[in-house]
Amino acid sequence: MTLADREIMASKERKQQRLANSALKRARALSHIDTRHEYRTLPPGAPPADPAQLAHNNTYGRLPRFYLDRIITCRKCGKEEIWPAERQKWWYEVAKGNINTQAVYCRACRNDNKARKSEARKVHLDGLARQRNRRTRGPETDM
Repeated sequence: MTLADREIMASKERKQQRLANSALKRARALSHIDTRHEYRTLPPGAPPADPAQLAHNNTYGRLPRFYLDRIITCRKCGKEEIWPAERQKWWYEVAKGNINTQAVYCRACRNDNKARKSEARKVHLDGLARQRNRRTRGPETDM
């Protein structure tokens, strides 16, 4: 890798960091807005909520009228990250998640957990396959 390539990579990383920092600032500035207030106007860029898709929530409280980017602090690593409004809309309306839940892990920790569980599942299924093979072959004898 040449010096120019390293500078380009560093430049891209700095740009990504600047974008993440500005998204955090934007989310902090909008964090005081109550998304459930019935007379609140829709902020620019906020995806509106579909009440028909939120009907699965058994709640006496008001449902959100729109979604805003939320700041979450990861339970595992403590990193602050944005939970984008589009992902919230998917979670609550498509995946039918409970309206009183929110993300608790950052993207990196979620991916780590997913990889760890996938590896554990693979080990488990390999063990089951070995057991199945032993049963079909019968007991092994050492001669």
